[in-house]
Amino acid sequence: MTNKYLIWIISFLSVTAFIQAQSVDSLIREGLKNNPQLKSYEYQIQAAGFRANASQALPAPTVGLEFSQIPTNSFNVLNDAISNNISFSQMFMLGGKLSAMSEVEKKKGKVLEQNQGSLAVQLRAKIKMNYYQLWLIDRQIEVQQRTISLLNELAQFMLPHVQTNRMRQADLLTIQAEVSSEQSKLTGMRSKRINIQNTIFSLLGRDDFSTVITTDSTLTLSSMIISEFQLAEKVKQVNPSLIAMDRMKEMNESMIASADKDLIPDLMVQAMVMRMPNGMILTGGSRSMDAIQQSVAGMPMQQTDWMYSIMASITLPFAPWSAERSTSKADEMRATNSSIDAEKNAMQREMLSSLRSAINRYVTADTLSKQYTTSIIPLTHEAAEAQTVAYQIGQIPISTVLDARRMELMKQDDYLMTLVDRQMALTEIEMMVGAPVQ
Repeated sequence: MTNKYLIWIISFLSVTAFIQAQSVDSLIREGLKNNPQLKSYEYQIQAAGFRANASQALPAPTVGLEFSQIPTNSFNVLNDAISNNISFSQMFMLGGKLSAMSEVEKKKGKVLEQNQGSLAVQLRAKIKMNYYQLWLIDRQIEVQQRTISLLNELAQFMLPHVQTNRMRQADLLTIQAEVSSEQSKLTGMRSKRINIQNTIFSLLGRDDFSTVITTDSTLTLSSMIISEFQLAEKVKQVNPSLIAMDRMKEMNESMIASADKDLIPDLMVQAMVMRMPNGMILTGGSRSMDAIQQSVAGMPMQQTDWMYSIMASITLPFAPWSAERSTSKADEMRATNSSIDAEKNAMQREMLSSLRSAINRYVTADTLSKQYTTSIIPLTHEAAEAQTVAYQIGQIPISTVLDARRMELMKQDDYLMTLVDRQMALTEIEMMVGAPVQ
């Protein structure tokens, strides 16, 4: 008897309206490939890599050009200036500062990678949950259509009997009213299906909402094969959100190291070439005196002289009035890491609590689904069939038949919801773990 009704349930859940179905795995692959938010993280990770490369470069050098001490009545800035100076300066950041800053940017990229992984886990779970809701509404539509068909068959059976006064017309009108009621429910189900499908389209990154997502006729029931203790350990070790917090701590440690290195002086080197069109008139010696005498006499000046200078300077970041800029930043990062530790502990505790609840829902739904297939659905179907036969031979009123059919429909709907609840709980477990648990 049980095998008979299991076969009936499987055939009852078969899809007749759709020809080709899409599996949830194929939709997940499409979502992971096309979701705009995941693509945004990919670009952010690339940007972090570019910033890491840029952080290793030296500061831009400086080139200067100066025309010094030009008489106010002259516009010949090249030859009437006492000197023409061309300078070149470069700042050198000592003590591994550049590599430290680059390491900070690399660690930021690691945080973004984990955030992307966390988003991918959430996206996978959302697609699954909405797909299971879509699968449920599809099966409910099928059940509703089958119920309407059975009621129409019953009405067709009753029609000639009503015409020959062997059955009451009121019973026929009751059946027809029930058909209209079930058809209105069917319209609401189809509207709900469109809303769920639109949500899936958004998650997949689709722009064309005119297509139809079809679901498999039978739900692939995945099983949880590891223990609660193993799941809890996987949550601690694999969950991307928790790992992202560890990566944030590592990034902050790099920022602390970079802040400590900021106390190391920077070196600036500058070289200057000076051209003196009228010679070195500002220095002592015979050539300068000759140049002055020639200038007073209105005679041509002596030949151009060239000079150069080299300068080196260092910053003093460890000065008492400047050191706090670096030390306070390091203290800030240490306090931030302590905050991250507390936040991670709270999140982990909440995840483990939710994990236990999800496992309990999974076990409960799994047990109920087996009870529905072995006893509840077969018995309610037999009861409905028996009530129909009893009505046909005039033993019971039509209201009793309708009540029996409603009960059968309700139990079938409860069974479908139990299957979906089971898969929803498993999906929630996978979302907290951050990886499949099969």
